[in-house]
Amino acid sequence: MKHLKKTMLFLLVAVMFLAMPLTAFAADEVTLADIGLAKSDIVVFYTNDVHGGVSDRSMIHGTSENCLGYAGVAGIMGEAEGLAGAVLLVDVGDSIQGSAIDTDTKGENSIKLMEELGYDICVPGNHEFDFGLDSFIDIINASSLNYICCNFTDLDGNLVLPKAYDVQTFTIDSKEVKIGFVGVDTPESISKGSPKFFQDDEGNFIYTFQEEPADLYKSVQDNIDACKTDGANYVIILSHLGDTGVEAGWSSRDVIANTEGAGVVLDGHAHSIIPGENVKNKAGENVLLTSTGSKLNNLGALKLSVAADGTISASSNLINKVTDEQKASEAYKNMDEKVKKVEAEYAYLETVYGSTPFDLCIYNSETGDRMVRKQDTNMGDFLTDGYLWYANNDPNLEGFQKADVAFLNGGSIRANIGEGDIQYGHILAVMPWATRVTQIKTTGQHILEALEMGARMLPDKECGGFIVASGLTYKIDPTKASKVVTDDKGMFEKVDGTYADGDFRVYDVKIGDKDIDPDATYILVINAYYSESMGDGMTMFKDDERIISSKNDVIDVDVICAYLKDGLGGTVPNKYSDENGDGRIVVAPQEGFPATGETSSDIWVGVTLLLIGAALSVAYVTERKKEVEG
Repeated sequence: MKHLKKTMLFLLVAVMFLAMPLTAFAADEVTLADIGLAKSDIVVFYTNDVHGGVSDRSMIHGTSENCLGYAGVAGIMGEAEGLAGAVLLVDVGDSIQGSAIDTDTKGENSIKLMEELGYDICVPGNHEFDFGLDSFIDIINASSLNYICCNFTDLDGNLVLPKAYDVQTFTIDSKEVKIGFVGVDTPESISKGSPKFFQDDEGNFIYTFQEEPADLYKSVQDNIDACKTDGANYVIILSHLGDTGVEAGWSSRDVIANTEGAGVVLDGHAHSIIPGENVKNKAGENVLLTSTGSKLNNLGALKLSVAADGTISASSNLINKVTDEQKASEAYKNMDEKVKKVEAEYAYLETVYGSTPFDLCIYNSETGDRMVRKQDTNMGDFLTDGYLWYANNDPNLEGFQKADVAFLNGGSIRANIGEGDIQYGHILAVMPWATRVTQIKTTGQHILEALEMGARMLPDKECGGFIVASGLTYKIDPTKASKVVTDDKGMFEKVDGTYADGDFRVYDVKIGDKDIDPDATYILVINAYYSESMGDGMTMFKDDERIISSKNDVIDVDVICAYLKDGLGGTVPNKYSDENGDGRIVVAPQEGFPATGETSSDIWVGVTLLLIGAALSVAYVTERKKEVEG
């Protein structure tokens, strides 16, 4: 009985601890000195999802977070070159888009700075194609950068980029060491980019990223083997795949589990912060998976230690601190000068359009988790209200009609805005593509299909196509199986059922205060990424009637600036004060569960743990009663 009581009490404490809300803790400072480099080491510095964050100035990188900037990378690398046997710098995608310096030059500014910094190998991400496939190819062909990708081909299997892999040779302690690098880009590049960039004039796809998982794995495996045939002692996969939140079969974890022969995966796309995690490959061996987050909050440092017998062991860490000594170095100063020369052209970013007495959030203020791709947020409410206000007031007489609804996809909303003055650069960081705002006539059925497509991954995964809206409210039942049908490229085909019969996860959808009518026509304000480019696989709007198209050249950032300055009088009102939004999106089962403004797998875990705790409490009380009565 004593053992039972102790066990139950321990479990109760454990349950209570696990059921408590998780909070984020500040990361410890990590510098190059913590890596412990020696002349027997090859250090591979890696970046991912820089998104134009080339500077430690917040108005350039677009976040309130600490960012190392390219000058910081240069300073760290400069010191490392005197410590390690060899130093490389690689990038795994989404580095030429995401801030004003690239929106303005279609990525050319970042490409030039990457050349100056001396990247040895680069892999494209899905956002490398935001300015058009031809534009990207032209820019990299004119540069000295070494881009590789094994799974991006035409339909005849010909590589689009010059190489699928690269083998680099080093001399370490008088021994020749060859390291192979295989480049992989996410098949989501089609659906999460602009699908039309990968089609011919008739709308037929003429390029592929090996969307069938088996084809993707074979492409990666063939090139791992090719590296070894070319003499590589060790193989590293440079992947812009994402470890979570992507279509089944396409994640970096899936690729690891279905291949063998690579020792490390340096990953991007999901913005995950992974200092280093072992994941089992097809042969049951450990593969080191690591990713830096985004915006150069961290610089990845992969240390390959070469033993006397030639064997190689790998370890990784994330550097988040540039030391004063590194900032005083010539390497830092030279790169800083080049970055500031680019920055000087963007003084207009500091123009103030208003202020906010509280943070406008896409990230949870306590946990740091991204919310905008899975729930209502005050930022989503603010932006979509701005879209609707602009259409209904048509301040520049561009021909907008009175609208019923405004949409944005959560994946297009990229940053918080902190309390205080709101400058043009802050809004541009939130919406960094200078996307055109359009207006269309669509049906209630198409709106329902878009909502359903965006809700299909909840609760376990976030979705870039998650719909935030103004003029519309809706609920999502995450316990109901999704019946969304997509093609092999992730493009929407249909929902296998009807809204009226309860086959959709979304329910209680209202336009204004009235139930949506699938057969009715509504006027929708929406970005051109969805209405014209079928972004995130949203094909349902492609044939709808255009009232305002991208040719009208209405820029989303300018729309929000006008809403803030003229629609709100320069001050964000208190109705946006709750970071979880005003309740226009509710995620909860339809029956038998209290509605909440948000949900996730953590809630289900918490409920389960609390139920277990309750059961243990009853068991303990019962046993104690028996003991007393006995």
